[in-house]
Amino acid sequence: MDIEAYISSGIIESYVLGLASEEEVSILNCIRKHNSAVDEAVIEAEKMLVNLAEIQAVAPPIPLKEKIWARLEDENLVAKNNSAHLAPTVITSSNEYDKSRTNSSTEEQTAQIVSVRSYGWAIAASVLFVLSAGANLIFYQQQKHDRQMLAQTNTQLDSKQTTLAVLQDKWALIQNPAIKTISLKGIETKPDLHALVYWDQQSKAVYLSLEHMPVPPKGKQYQLWAMVDGQPVSAGVFPVAASNQMVSKMLDVAKAQAFAITLEDEGGKPSPTLTELCVMGNI
Repeated sequence: MDIEAYISSGIIESYVLGLASEEEVSILNCIRKHNSAVDEAVIEAEKMLVNLAEIQAVAPPIPLKEKIWARLEDENLVAKNNSAHLAPTVITSSNEYDKSRTNSSTEEQTAQIVSVRSYGWAIAASVLFVLSAGANLIFYQQQKHDRQMLAQTNTQLDSKQTTLAVLQDKWALIQNPAIKTISLKGIETKPDLHALVYWDQQSKAVYLSLEHMPVPPKGKQYQLWAMVDGQPVSAGVFPVAASNQMVSKMLDVAKAQAFAITLEDEGGKPSPTLTELCVMGNI
């Protein structure tokens, strides 16, 4: 396993945020027990999450604290007079407010102002909390999008690297003077099919590339045949897991006058099914 690729895949962040599946959690816990790099990455991700929570945290205003504490005292969840440690709140009424309430007592005005301002602080705290939560959600979604884009880019890169490796393999075969390339063309009913056989005239090794051949149905497999003195001799089956563009090593062939490919049951057959003939080519 490529540990660096595993760490950068985003699974650790999903694990820390509690978004990983049970199977992913089980696999990660198993890996981190035996790999210090993964364990350190998990610890760092947990520290980053804690730091982010501390940075985004919003301290509630003093009036809101007092209101919450009073509610706790009313419900006997804390002892009375334990809110003395809270900083006192100084409320100063405006002149306009005093003029509009000239017929009310000073105590009533102060009580109403405290109520209004406490309510205002509560709304402000709620708004700040919503904004903070929204910012965290946007930040998480952006990270998730970035991880998905990175994974997609890595997949595309892996695909291009595989294609490049296949082309390099074919180029090496073509450049080998001992290699004879035989083009296998589709039969009359399948004119679009095409395959290539690379036959080493010295070692007698045979390589097959299914250039333009449909993916075989489940339970089926392409089988290569060498025509030797008019008789078909099996040169092996093309691997099920291999892509059509890959060059696969087949069985060695000492001599042959032609090559052909049929679609057979998985594992191949001792003799070809002529009704399933796909391509063939003379040497």
